[in-house]
Amino acid sequence: MHEKRVWDHRVQDILKTECTLDSNLSNLFAVLKSLCESEIKHQVESAAEYKELEEDLDTIGLLKVIKRLVYMGHTHELNPRHNRAMAHMNLMNLDKKDFKTYRNLETNTIQ
Repeated sequence: MHEKRVWDHRVQDILKTECTLDSNLSNLFAVLKSLCESEIKHQVESAAEYKELEEDLDTIGLLKVIKRLVYMGHTHELNPRHNRAMAHMNLMNLDKKDFKTYRNLETNTIQ
């Protein structure tokens, strides 16, 4: 009799945890979509795997789709903030030698 009560209590805890998990995943899925710009959101929703991701509340899969669209889908060509950040990163990655060469070219064209 005692073991049955313990078992029932465990099952109730697991059911509550699953319900909370589903709620949290649903909220996270909605938050991730809301953070996307409207163009990206539309492209995400029209992706082939979106229906399955939404049914499973697969937030990692959703992030993969967003990453693929934003960083590999050539949508960044239309995004000035992304272009500015990439230009800054490329500038920071220049070697001193390359920078000197760039400076020499710059001064030669000015003269």
